[in-house]
Amino acid sequence: MKRKGQELYQLAKKLIPGGTQLLSKRPEMFLPEQWPSYYAQARGVEVVDLDGNVYVDMSIMGVGACVLGYADPDVDTAAKAAIDNGSMCTLNAPEEVELAELLCKLHPWAQMVRYARAGGEAMSMAVRIARAHTRRDRVAFCGYHGWTDWYLAANLGKEDALDGHLLPGLDPAGVPRELRGTALPFHL
Repeated sequence: MKRKGQELYQLAKKLIPGGTQLLSKRPEMFLPEQWPSYYAQARGVEVVDLDGNVYVDMSIMGVGACVLGYADPDVDTAAKAAIDNGSMCTLNAPEEVELAELLCKLHPWAQMVRYARAGGEAMSMAVRIARAHTRRDRVAFCGYHGWTDWYLAANLGKEDALDGHLLPGLDPAGVPRELRGTALPFHL
């Protein structure tokens, strides 16, 4: 029996390095050649794959981004309204300030807010802040934190340093050799 999702994933691996745009969405992480690779629909906690199979997502729920479930009606309505108002502009969105106020209220220790566009960017900012504050170059970490130089530098000293964190044996080609010894992975 042909499976549309697996066929599409085999094609993706020829067109996209690693087969997906996010390493955390690689089917091989869970069940190689069996894990559903693509969805046709997602609502609440249910996901329908390209072959019509229905699953309850008890995994990473949109890489942790869907705490309210997929296709939440309130979130979808707000997103559609934002799109209708223009989702991109040279000027700033007033919601930035509203969210900053809420975050500072929830976390009074923070005092101020800086946004990032993606997790890797947020981690790079956090590492830079930590290094600036401590005046030290080395960073200890556990888990996956993106594709940035500071993180991939772990594999400069020992090629299997990121095993269990990212992709086993990942070649840090393009990462400055001067970063060797600055990223120290550990396992819990």
